[in-house]
Amino acid sequence: MRRRSLLVLIMILFFGCVHVPPTGKTLLKTVPDSHFKDTESHESMKRAVNYSLEALSGLDSSERFSLGNRTVTLNDIEESLVIFLMILEHTQNQEDLTMQIRKHFEFYEITGPVLFTGYYEPELSGSFEQNERFRYPIYRRPHELDQGRNSQYSAKAPTLHKDPVLYSRAEIDTEGILSGRELELLYLDDPVERFFLHIQGAGTIRLPDDHIIHVQYDGSNGRPYTSIGRFLIEEREMLSGEATVPGIKKYLRTHTGEQERIMNRNERYVFFKISEIGSQGVLDMPLTPYRSIATDPGVIPVGSLCYLETQLPLVNEQEKEYGRKDYSGFAVSQDIGDAIQGLRRADLFMGTGPRAAAMAGHMMSEGRLYILLRK
Repeated sequence: MRRRSLLVLIMILFFGCVHVPPTGKTLLKTVPDSHFKDTESHESMKRAVNYSLEALSGLDSSERFSLGNRTVTLNDIEESLVIFLMILEHTQNQEDLTMQIRKHFEFYEITGPVLFTGYYEPELSGSFEQNERFRYPIYRRPHELDQGRNSQYSAKAPTLHKDPVLYSRAEIDTEGILSGRELELLYLDDPVERFFLHIQGAGTIRLPDDHIIHVQYDGSNGRPYTSIGRFLIEEREMLSGEATVPGIKKYLRTHTGEQERIMNRNERYVFFKISEIGSQGVLDMPLTPYRSIATDPGVIPVGSLCYLETQLPLVNEQEKEYGRKDYSGFAVSQDIGDAIQGLRRADLFMGTGPRAAAMAGHMMSEGRLYILLRK
């Protein structure tokens, strides 16, 4: 079992996702034996639900989806969130909550274990002015990405469309092909952190005057993601057990002459915009720690009310894992990700900053995931 778990970890880190072949029905209507214990506060869940309702209100409420043996509309998903919000407002205790949830909802369980990973919003130092310290630009989306864009959103396919293939990372960062076009959004002080900001897709930037701003994903160059961890293993520069995010960062910083060559192996490049708020999912929904999950919108519509049971890592002050704890709670599908494909994958948003990064870095647990729909 230990060897199998290590294999799964390596596949996630370096191949981006694990494909689990289907075995019979993958979404089953059921009556769970759970008492719907919720580890987090109800206030955080109320915020997440309200963010979803606001985002979904602008979509076509008649859009149809298939969940198990049931055809539902986006209106069903919205009404499920409204009913759930009313239950949270009026129930007084755990027993009453469980009774009301069972009374008003149908449950669709993803058969077989779901693999839960975690993601976070990094905190970086940056400046709007380029100088000796802040030398590494992040870019606005170039106009080439706007050609042929479709303005219609869908909860089943919430991305506007596939970005056209543009310049590689080497052409942008090494050759400077975007220089002179006034596309520089701001400058960072660390090329390694810039690289990992591209992987996370959003971040908090502290300016020299201690003012905080947020940057969000605003398109990509359309090229495929390549894991530099896998590349370093293939080059025999690192062992598989060393190629964690902290391990890769340490390797890059101690091999500065190799940084560009290694990072350029990943041709995928992300463009950013400034946001008034922190991390956002699809449809510009603000993300709520431990309440927002990324799922595959092709099988779980964005906005779906969910309930999950899994385990979280226990992390000490040195950001090392020393155990696991049971975790259960309600969440809303509010985001998507290149590595989140199929029913049996979900990514839990864990917040902002170093602790969230440590938790997300160690988060990999199997568990159960239910979709809740109004009766």
